[in-house]
Amino acid sequence: MQVLKEITLDKVINLYEGQVVHDKKQLIEWDDHRRTPLYELKERTLAQDKMILGALKCARANGYSGEE
Repeated sequence: MQVLKEITLDKVINLYEGQVVHDKKQLIEWDDHRRTPLYELKERTLAQDKMILGALKCARANGYSGEE
């Protein structure tokens, strides 16, 4: 992950959008290894990152800016 110097909600959302894309790419590359512990870990990581991204987008949609 990249290091953010000035953290804003939009930057964190952008970071997690990139992470979700990366996670999906990893699953495509590991498709031949389904039902292995490492593949399952990658699936859980994708689910976790998607959940965090959804929560961040929900916070932004409800007016949270992170500047309180």
